[in-house]
Order: sequence, then C-alpha cells, then structure tokens
Amino acid sequence: MIEKYSERKYEGFSLVEMLITIAIIGMVMLISSITLTSLIKVSTVASNKIRARNESEFVLEMVRRTVRNSDPSDVYIFQTEGVRKFNFVDNTMVDDQTKDMGTEYTEVEENEFGNEIHFRPYGYRDWICLGFFRSSEEGFDQDISLEEEDSLVKGYILRTSAEDLAGNHESCFENPEYIMVLNSDYVNIKGFNIAYTLSNDANYIIRFDIKSEPVDWYLKKEDHIKREVFRQGIVSTEGLIW
Repeated sequence: MIEKYSERKYEGFSLVEMLITIAIIGMVMLISSITLTSLIKVSTVASNKIRARNESEFVLEMVRRTVRNSDPSDVYIFQTEGVRKFNFVDNTMVDDQTKDMGTEYTEVEENEFGNEIHFRPYGYRDWICLGFFRSSEEGFDQDISLEEEDSLVKGYILRTSAEDLAGNHESCFENPEYIMVLNSDYVNIKGFNIAYTLSNDANYIIRFDIKSEPVDWYLKKEDHIKREVFRQGIVSTEGLIW
C-alpha cells in the first residue's frame, strides 16, 4: 500500500521583514548606548566635582584648626606668585625662569591678597608654611595661546615646616626637607588667595579663597555645568590681649 504524504509548508520571515527588525533593534541599541554614555559622563563629572569640593574643604579645615591657635604676631602672608614653581616629578621647588625682573618675595598689607601663609601655633617650635604654586611643566605646543597654556598648567597647594624663620621667611619653600601636596592628581588648583583684616582686639581675621576644578572633564565647553569649584573659609586668630 502506497502511503500518501501531505505536502508540508514552511513559513519564515521575508528579507524585508528581517531588515526592518534589524533596523528597529539597531535604533533601540543606539538610543540605549547614548543614554547610558550620557549617564556615565554626568555621574563621573558629579563625582569629580565632589572630589574637588572635598579636597578644598580638607585644606580649609586644616587651616581653621591650626591658624586659630596662633599668635597674630606669628602669622605672615606673602605674595610669591612668579618666584617659584613646583616640580611634581622630583617633588622639589624650582625657580620660575619666566618671572619678571621685578617679581619678589613680598609680605602683603591688610586686605591685600597673597598665596603663601606662614604661622606658628601656640606651644610649637616649628613654623608651618602653606602656599599655592604652579607646575614647572613645560613643552606645550607653540600654537596654543597663553591663556590656553595657563589653563593646562596644574596648580598645587603645598605644606612644609621649618624650625626658625625669624627674618628669613623666604627660606621656608626654598629648600624644604619635605613637601606635602594637599591636592590629588585628580584635582587642579586654579587659585589660592589669602587676605587678612585686623580686628579691634588686634587679632587677624583671615580669609581663604580656593578655586579648583576636576582634571578629568568629559563634557563639552558649551555645556551649562560649571567646571570650577569655589570655596571660602574665614578664621580668626585667638591671641590674648592684656
């Protein structure tokens, strides 16, 4: 007996349907990747700004704790930008080869801004020196502007100490035994301004302004998120007046 088999029919997708499906999946994946990349960028930028803010607060808190316990006669503020730079490779100070002939190590007057502060807390023999210095890194492209070059040069807040600075404060950062860098490689210090006002009881009211920014920044210049972080601290010495 001859068996008769019914003809089987196979159904599938046409080429047009497959192309449409691939196009839809590609669009979904593209939108998802763009959204995910944007979220990662925003999250990284937010983390970097928090890091810059935290490091600025660390410096200000350290200053508040130490300067407060200093006699006003043992607090000096200097303007030394253009005198020295910091070689972060060797962790040493170097002379600024591009400085003007008139650039000197100058003690600032009341309400003038400086970038170095030297102070000696009560009961301590050693002086503490805190200052802002730019990197000595060179070799930028000659085609970039001075403004662009200045933005690429990294700034550091440094701390060191010395035994006796009476009449020789310039030696504190000249050849220090050690240098402590207070900002990490992920944060660039754009400015560290220090000024004082003399109070009625002959104490110093000192203002610290720190302008910093994250080194890694994944957003475009035209984005509306500000890169710079500005923090300010005010501290008063607590000298006893008899």
